[in-house]
Amino acid sequence: MVLTDSQHAFLFGEARRTGLSMGELVRRAVDETYELERRPCVRGFELSLGLWRNPDAAVAGRRAGAR
Repeated sequence: MVLTDSQHAFLFGEARRTGLSMGELVRRAVDETYELERRPCVRGFELSLGLWRNPDAAVAGRRAGAR
C-alpha cells in the first residue's frame, strides 16, 4: 500500500491523537467503507456459454458446482 505524503501525515496525526495504530485506523476505514460482512448483490442473470474439446479440470469442476 502506498500513501501520499499528506495521507500519511494525516494518519500519523490521527494515530497520535487517538492512541490507535495507523494499521488499526486503516482496518477500521476498510471495514466501514466496504462492509465486509454484507456483500452487495445485484439482480439479474449470468449466462456463460463455451465449447471445449478438452476443458481444464479446474474450470470443469467450478462450473459443475454451479447447478
